[in-house]
Amino acid sequence: MEKVVIGDNTLMASHIYISDSSHGYYKGSEKDTPPTVPPIDRPYHTAPVTIGANAWLGEGVFIMPGVTIGEGCIVGAHSVVCGDLPDYTIAAGSPAKVIKKYNFEIKRWEKTDS
Repeated sequence: MEKVVIGDNTLMASHIYISDSSHGYYKGSEKDTPPTVPPIDRPYHTAPVTIGANAWLGEGVFIMPGVTIGEGCIVGAHSVVCGDLPDYTIAAGSPAKVIKKYNFEIKRWEKTDS
């Protein structure tokens, strides 16, 4: 409904879900959709999705509206990406959280504090 941009050399495993839209708002704001409104009648929420070059999305990854996945990112299998991921990071989980970042000085992946 909006836009999905996938960078060069991005690798995707099977069963990947990428969406730039959803039914309703659920962010904790005045726009929130009450649960009494049938899902089919809820207003669309749209936001573009961007996946940087050289990313790798594992099996069964879900990417939600408005997400930017940085260049060189790796997303672990069955992760749900609800927020942005910085360049050169590894993220996993539901919701996906950054667990490693590439250190260009020592040329190694390092664990993060999260």
